[in-house]
Amino acid sequence: MSRLGSHPDRVNQLERWCLMLCVGLSLGLGVFVLINVVPAEPSMATLWTVCALVLIGIPLALWRQLKVARLQRDQALALAGAGVWPSSGKLYQPESGLSECAARRVQVLQAEIAELSSRERALKVQAQHDGLTGLANRYLLKDRFEFAVERAKRSGKSFALLMVDLNGFKAINDQHGHAAGDEVLVVIAQRLLGSVRASDTVARLGGDEFVLLVDSIEHPHEILHIGEKLYDRLTAPITLSIGVVEKLGASIGLALYPDEGLGLDDLLQLADQAMYECKSTGLMSLH
Repeated sequence: MSRLGSHPDRVNQLERWCLMLCVGLSLGLGVFVLINVVPAEPSMATLWTVCALVLIGIPLALWRQLKVARLQRDQALALAGAGVWPSSGKLYQPESGLSECAARRVQVLQAEIAELSSRERALKVQAQHDGLTGLANRYLLKDRFEFAVERAKRSGKSFALLMVDLNGFKAINDQHGHAAGDEVLVVIAQRLLGSVRASDTVARLGGDEFVLLVDSIEHPHEILHIGEKLYDRLTAPITLSIGVVEKLGASIGLALYPDEGLGLDDLLQLADQAMYECKSTGLMSLH
């Protein structure tokens, strides 16, 4: 947010900020300028309504009271065409439009901001997702866990963490190489995603260990049904690109919030213990 004062260069400043607004609006960015001019020249007051928020010459304190939501929307969209608004609220389009120099400046700014936005999105994805499978990592799992806790408190429903470990994965990795192992992990990740709802979270903690956060559970038997479905899908044969068909086993441990614990680390530890008990007994267990 920027505030422009009353001084001789105000018109030049307005031109520069309008160029920035054109770029921001074309990229879907939330950019706006508040103008504080005391007093405003009559000619400027009749010519400009800047940002569809504040008429020049009207105190800034009054802008919140202006019920012009539709006008704001229409004028904000129109601003992308470099138009200006008279105080009547109608769009005034300069005959010459943007100068060639100004148009080039807008294009350069658009390209630079678009590149920065793209890099920011890429970095955010890298920080929150597993590089191989695209699943959530521990950082994003923690974030989703906190949201699930808040929803559970409001709704009175429970949610579960499922710890999944693949049996026989190391043998495939050793026999066919890391590329085959990575291929198995990607297939398993897709099967896990296909076994839960869009509101649930599937994360990879590392190696062949996965965690599922299954949200909004009303009855414990729901999570048992999901666990059985997961087991059937995970143990289905996998055809590798090298032509080899492999079949894995799976050990799944469950832990319920809030019955088993309140914190992420506590529930992960309980689910991990249940998973190892499952691995030793060959049965899925719930603690």
